[in-house]
Amino acid sequence: MQHAQLASRGLVAVAGADAVRFLQGLVTNQMSRVERGGEGVYAGFLTAPGRILFDAFIHPVNKGPDFPRPEFLVDVDARAVDPLMAHLRKFKLRAKVSIDNASDSYSVHQVWGSNSASLWARSLPTHLPQGAVLAKHRFADIGGKDPRHPDMGVRFVLPNSSTVSPLPASAVQVPESQFLIHRLLNGIPEGMDDIFMNQSLPLESNFDLMDGVDFRKGCYLGQELTIRTFHTGVTRKRIVPVQFYREGQEPPTHLSLDTTWESPLPPSTTEIRAVESESPLTLSKREVGKFCRGVHNIGLALLRLEHVHHHPGASVGTTPEQQHVLEKPLALVGTDLRIRAFAPAWWPAPPAESV
Repeated sequence: MQHAQLASRGLVAVAGADAVRFLQGLVTNQMSRVERGGEGVYAGFLTAPGRILFDAFIHPVNKGPDFPRPEFLVDVDARAVDPLMAHLRKFKLRAKVSIDNASDSYSVHQVWGSNSASLWARSLPTHLPQGAVLAKHRFADIGGKDPRHPDMGVRFVLPNSSTVSPLPASAVQVPESQFLIHRLLNGIPEGMDDIFMNQSLPLESNFDLMDGVDFRKGCYLGQELTIRTFHTGVTRKRIVPVQFYREGQEPPTHLSLDTTWESPLPPSTTEIRAVESESPLTLSKREVGKFCRGVHNIGLALLRLEHVHHHPGASVGTTPEQQHVLEKPLALVGTDLRIRAFAPAWWPAPPAESV
C-alpha cells in the first residue's frame, strides 16, 4: 500500500446556506449525494458550450461544531485555484456562499495499492446493544474512495495542522511521481496537463466511465452539449494510455513501464499525427490527437479511437480498413518519438460510444 501527498493539487472552500444549490448549477455530478456530508464526488466544471474548465473532487467537510452546515472543499489542480475562484465568483450573485482559497489550511492525499479501498470501509459488528451508536472506522474525516477506477484507492484531505499520520504502518510514504505513474498506467487523466482547459469535452475525457457525470441530472452550466453527445452515442476521441518508442524501433505490444527510459518529452497539447511514410518522413495532414503528459516511457494522449489498440475481446479495430489505420505509427510532431496507444483493460468491450 502506498501513500502520497499531492502537492500538485489545491483546494477551494465553498460554504454557506446556498452552497449546495450554488454548486449544483455548476458541476456535472449530483450535489445531493454529498448534501448532508459523506464521501466526496468526482465532477467537472464546464463552460456554457460544454467544454471542461476544471476536473475536481468535491469533498464535504464532515466535521466542526456547525456540522452538518453546508461546507465543501473543491480539490483541483493547484494552478486552477485562482481561475476556479474567479469562475465561481462570476456566478455568485446574491447566493449566500463564501469562496476562499483553502490550500494553506488543508492538503490533498492519495493512498492506493493492496487493500487500500478497505481502509474507507465501515467495520460492522455482529451485535450492537439497543440504542448504541455505530462507531466510525475511517482514518480521515474528509475524503472517500476514488470512484474513477477500483485500483485508485482513496482520495482524502487532511488539515495542515495535523501532525500524526492517520494511516496504518503498512502505508508506505512515496513521492507524488509514483502516483502519477499509477494513474498513467491505468489511463486516468487528472489536472490541466491531461484535461485541456476550455477545450476538452467530458466524454472524451472519460467522465462517463469514471463516475464524473450524472446524465439524469437537471440543468447545469454546459449540460446541453454533454447530454446531446451522450444520447447520440458518438465519441470519436478519448484519453488513453500510450507508450513511447523511437523512430526505427519496433512498437511495443503491450503497455509496460521502463524506468530507465530517458528522453525529453514534449509539452502538453503537442500534436500527434499518423506516419504515412518513414523515408522520407511524411505525416498525415490531419491531426489524430494531442499529447497530454508522460513520465519515463508512458503517458496519456487524447486520440481518435481508430488509432487505439483495444484489449482482447473488444469488437473494434477488426475490419481491414481499421487494421490498416492501426498499422500506421503515430508521431509526436517536432520530435523523433513514436507512440502506441492502448485502451485500458477496465474499459467496456467494445469501449463505450466508440466508432
